Amino acid sequence: MKKQFLIFISTILFAILFYDQELGLNLSVFALVLLTMQFLLQPKLLKDKKILVLAACVIAVSVSNAWLLSVTTAFTVIVTSFVFRYYVVDPQTKIISKAFNFVLSWPAFVVRIFLIDQWFEFKKADSKKTFITLFSYIILPFCILSVFFAVYVSSSELLTNWYNRYEWNIDGLIILVLILGFYFSFVFWHIKIFGFIQMIDKTLKFDFIKSQNTTKKSTLDFIPVEFEIRSGIITLISLNTMLLFFIAIFNVENVQQTVQHISEYSSRTHSQIYLIIFSVFLAMLVILFFFKGTLNFVKNNKWLFLLTKIWIGLNGLLLFSAFYQNSVYINALGLTYKRLGVYLFLGLCLMGLIYSFLKIHYKRTNYYLIDKMSWTIFYSLIFCSIFNWGNIITNYNLHKDTVDWDYLVYDLSGNEKTLIDYCKKQNIEVSEFLLNKLKYYEDLPLLSKQLYYNSVQMKPKQ
Repeated sequence: MKKQFLIFISTILFAILFYDQELGLNLSVFALVLLTMQFLLQPKLLKDKKILVLAACVIAVSVSNAWLLSVTTAFTVIVTSFVFRYYVVDPQTKIISKAFNFVLSWPAFVVRIFLIDQWFEFKKADSKKTFITLFSYIILPFCILSVFFAVYVSSSELLTNWYNRYEWNIDGLIILVLILGFYFSFVFWHIKIFGFIQMIDKTLKFDFIKSQNTTKKSTLDFIPVEFEIRSGIITLISLNTMLLFFIAIFNVENVQQTVQHISEYSSRTHSQIYLIIFSVFLAMLVILFFFKGTLNFVKNNKWLFLLTKIWIGLNGLLLFSAFYQNSVYINALGLTYKRLGVYLFLGLCLMGLIYSFLKIHYKRTNYYLIDKMSWTIFYSLIFCSIFNWGNIITNYNLHKDTVDWDYLVYDLSGNEKTLIDYCKKQNIEVSEFLLNKLKYYEDLPLLSKQLYYNSVQMKPKQ
């Protein structure tokens, strides 16, 4: 099936699903239909294991989004759908190249929409003939008929009365939805890997080429390789000493700390952990700087490798210290989205350190680390989208001695069933805000619904 028909069908489907609707079930239905269309058009995709994994990701996040919508689930549905589509179009292109191409495709629409011979799949030799045909058979007759229609209607009282009996009021919303649907469908189906991105993509390799193995070229031209090695050893000895001292101070300081002033404790803990995450990120940049080329292959360079691995280990120890401190913090004050987010970033940093270790151990390029972390972030996004974190937070906090009820009621969603059940057991009156919220979601039309709210009883039994 040609692109123009796929774009047209998807635009109409988009308008049917999203016109006069809120975001909800419709987004999941749209993503699953697009996924199904690709398998129907190319049945051979079922034989590709990577395709099946990515398809499972699209299905998982679509189901999660249909159950309970959030900014994260909606964003992940779009991202996974496009990652799947890019892999179908060009499985060889690296994920980081696909990401840049994805970002550029949206503004490039303004130019590409006028390249009619490309997205209508016309041959260049036939494009002029096609335009002449469209102009002669549709555009010109329509313009002439419109002028005469206006003249005849305005000249006849009978025709004027007939014309005025009908409301010629075009709904601006449906036009906007059609434009958005066409915009999305065009970018989705008419995918093109830009030339300069393809050129860069071909240079991205996991392994060094032979010339890099033998050429002793320093990172900085004015510093000989021998001096660069010594500089790296001095730097890493100093960094290891400094980091070891900081880890000791950090843990001693936190052992002595007590939760007295909640606001001060919260601010201090977050600042410390964010700085630790930032320092680990800088550590990976330092590794990328020293081991981007020649230093991977210089003989008798074992001390630099050893010191770097020790530094990675110490950064890992620092992450575990931060993990423990965040756990103490949660145990004292309860769970929030931000505190769960700290766990996520600590986990990403740990994966970064693991891949940094593998990079220098197996002498891989810097792109190896970038690629592995790109896929790690992608799968982390899916992981974050398939759980009802609001309900997890609520279940944990309701078992604490002190409960921030306002946070649970006003700042979280997907926890309404748990809150109502809790109110029943504790003989607490259910918040009016909570009941109004449930009523709002119950009254939504089908395509705007979130399936979770169909499982929640409106009124608790007294």
